[in-house]
Amino acid sequence: MGDMYMIKNKDDYIMPKRSIFFLLLILLLLPLSVFAAESDLNKTLIVYYSLTGNTRTSCEALQGTLGADIVEIKDLKKRSGKWGFFKTAIASLFGKHTKIEPENPNFSPYANIILASPIWTGKLSMAIRTLIDNNRFDEKKVVIFTTTNAFEKEKYKEKARKLVRKAGGDVVGYYQILAKEKVNDKKIDRTKGQIIEDTLALVPEIKKLFFLEQ
Repeated sequence: MGDMYMIKNKDDYIMPKRSIFFLLLILLLLPLSVFAAESDLNKTLIVYYSLTGNTRTSCEALQGTLGADIVEIKDLKKRSGKWGFFKTAIASLFGKHTKIEPENPNFSPYANIILASPIWTGKLSMAIRTLIDNNRFDEKKVVIFTTTNAFEKEKYKEKARKLVRKAGGDVVGYYQILAKEKVNDKKIDRTKGQIIEDTLALVPEIKKLFFLEQ
């Protein structure tokens, strides 16, 4: 009977201890790898167009706090100057498209998309509308993020939502940042600091919508 508990040599004792150590190590590392995989599947991409810089300011602030990737959409048509603004307003009013770059960003690695745009004549910018109409957002959670001189009416926001839904996206949020404010009966540009402050105040809500780690 005593022979059943005899250790014939030290390896008979050491090897089981090593096996247990490696088993515990695997069990400890496994949850981390699973979490990393889930994190990769829940990546966020910010796609924006900015003419005056307000939308860019907001998106760069969002990128830093959300840990998101970011892509700037460029309108290949000139929009600057009084004549450029006038032509842009008319084209936007009639829902025209424009030439953009990149035309087809790679959305496949991302579960969450933020589409950011200034508002022109009650609509998303031509560059972002062109992007939406030329791409698919199937199985993506989408937040629409706009900079605007006055808060949009619900009917205009719903038109933007429908545009994204038509392209397969699940619109889970819609946020607006004011680029101008009224001071002594005059509309003046808000500062970059004010725009960033308002943007950062929205981050906790966006994280909840995207199920991002707090």
